[in-house]
Amino acid sequence: MTERQKGLLIMVAGVMALSPDALLVKMSGLPAPAVIFWRGLFVGLTLSVGMALWWRGEFLARMRAIGRPGILVAVLYGVTNNCFVAANTYTAAANVLVIIATTPLISSIFGRIFLRERVAPRTWVASVVALGGVALVAGEQISLNAGLGEFFALICVIGISLAFVVIRKSRAVNMIPAITLGMFMAGAPAVFFIQEPATGLAWFAVLAAGLVFIPLADVAISLGPRYLPAGEVGLILLLETVFGSLWVWLVLSEAPTQLGFIGGLIILATLIVHTLIGLRRERRLPA
Repeated sequence: MTERQKGLLIMVAGVMALSPDALLVKMSGLPAPAVIFWRGLFVGLTLSVGMALWWRGEFLARMRAIGRPGILVAVLYGVTNNCFVAANTYTAAANVLVIIATTPLISSIFGRIFLRERVAPRTWVASVVALGGVALVAGEQISLNAGLGEFFALICVIGISLAFVVIRKSRAVNMIPAITLGMFMAGAPAVFFIQEPATGLAWFAVLAAGLVFIPLADVAISLGPRYLPAGEVGLILLLETVFGSLWVWLVLSEAPTQLGFIGGLIILATLIVHTLIGLRRERRLPA
């Protein structure tokens, strides 16, 4: 298995683990600050326990080994998580969705600037087409009024794009400890807004997200950029837009609009074609 194939498998698995996130947030019935607190606490503890069991006596050494790049990733990840929630608080979710969809483009630009990585023309094209698909998903809910929410969403895009670049540049360093530290940093400010889930179903949603789905997604996101260019990592993350909407539709019967359905198909088709072209080109290289 090539590095590219390994990176694709890791990222797709991570996105599939991340895809129920929107559904679980809705099921929790909690306000955004409470979601941040419980997520930071449970995800941070889950990853910490997992690393302690896996590395045992090497746990502390592995934590220290992240160095300055790891601290930077932790800060970027913590800021990104909280800016995402803040963006959804101050502006329409559709606006946030479209701005976040620029991540593949911003990641490609940063990869070119900081890593001198050549970005394949197909990645540029796929990023623009997928952005159009996300705009269709957002549909008529998009607002042209820019404000604080849009600013937070932009910070989120810049933060996650820079994190992808740092992880790829420091690919010899295991960044799972950095992601763990970032989750604790994200949840710490929300300690003043603790609110318990009101029902058993709400507790299930909080625990499922914090103990299973988000930790798995975070591990994948910390590993994927080691094997794939930052722009392609950002592109694959757009799958969460498609499958996240699908879970909400199936469980809560919140059907997407006709434009949203078409946009989801465009995103899915774009990523499939982009991946197949990349794999085909990779098979031809040895010849």
